[in-house]
Amino acid sequence: MTVSAISHAAVDAARGIEALQPLRDNPRYEGLVDRFTAQAATPEQRGQAYDLIAGLEANGTLTDEVLAQQGAQAIAADRTIPVNVAEVAPLVPPGTALGPFPSNDAAAIEMMNYSNPLSIEINLENGGLVFSNAAGEFFVTTPMPGTLDGFDPSQVPQPEGMALEACYHGHADYSKADGTRTDKDGDQFNSDHFSQQDKRVADGGYWGPVIYVSTPSGDFRRYDSATRQDTVIQEGTRGREDRQPDLPPPGIMIPV
Repeated sequence: MTVSAISHAAVDAARGIEALQPLRDNPRYEGLVDRFTAQAATPEQRGQAYDLIAGLEANGTLTDEVLAQQGAQAIAADRTIPVNVAEVAPLVPPGTALGPFPSNDAAAIEMMNYSNPLSIEINLENGGLVFSNAAGEFFVTTPMPGTLDGFDPSQVPQPEGMALEACYHGHADYSKADGTRTDKDGDQFNSDHFSQQDKRVADGGYWGPVIYVSTPSGDFRRYDSATRQDTVIQEGTRGREDRQPDLPPPGIMIPV
């Protein structure tokens, strides 16, 4: 075989391999992949998301709105593609498990970034559950509604084959006992902190040994019943906009 023949054979083989690869150049699908997948998604996971979305139009073209909703639900149901919670959560039913995440903290924080503003906006608690699968990946459910001063985790569906790890909930807005909004000083629910009932839920292991809360200040707190530690895992900014972060807290001497 001559060099020229070898060259042509190699080109033909490469074309054959290329023909077997799915073309992923539809801008509608690419745009939804960018929208629905997390930055941590690998190229292979993005390709899987693209194929799921493309498959929805196998029997005909869908409107952009329908394609987006069904695409978000297909990616969520797949459970192998890291999702952009802020974009996927509004398009799936309440109580849908989203993931995967590397830890229960990561899952809860990502969901509370989405759910806390919703809780504050309507001045009602909301919440959900955190689960893990056999591969050690974590999933968190989209928020389900509560009341002014409570949330019932029993309403959250538990995915088959997953283990319960934790509960998260939002404490709505600063309020008086009758639900009238107020400021932090007038709040009658101690909303920036866990209630004793919250901690008893974790201590009893009813919805996992760990409980999370998002607060009107934007603080996210974690209580671990194994250590009895109550920790701020993400600090909010509400009411702190005018502080001077470069100054030390009271009682700390400035070195000279």
